[in-house]
Parts: sequence; C-alpha cells; structure tokens
Amino acid sequence: MPRVDVRGEICPRPALIVRQALSDLDPGETLVVRGDYPPAEENLRRMCTTHGIDVTTAETAGESDEFELELQVTEMASLSEA
Repeated sequence: MPRVDVRGEICPRPALIVRQALSDLDPGETLVVRGDYPPAEENLRRMCTTHGIDVTTAETAGESDEFELELQVTEMASLSEA
C-alpha cells in the first residue's frame, strides 16, 4: 500500500502532494497519508469527498495534531479534476 508523508508541510503543499500520488493509483487502490497540520487534514478530506475518493481515519499514536488517513480511489473518482 503506497504511503505519503506530508508532516512538516503546510497548505497547499499537502493537497498537491496527495493529488499527485492519487493520480498514479487505479480504482480500488488505497493511499495512506500521514500529516501533522490540522488544516491540511480538513482540506484533504474535503478534496477527497468532492472527487469521489473514500476517506478513512487510521489509528495513530503520537502527537495530538498528527493524523493518518487512508484514501481509497473509487470507480467514481474524478482525479483529473482534483
């Protein structure tokens, strides 16, 4: 399962990095994203929901601002517009 670490990045870089990684995936594949900037988590969730990518929160142990998301590309995903 591919992973992307956007810790230390602030908006809009996390979304740009994740969008590029998602564009390389086929429907059914999952990308794990790890970050530490709360606005980036909100932005990534919104971007994925808008473009048909399922978002699941993974369990994380660490700093309270850290997050880990599992992003699954669906058949309905519109990555070209992401």
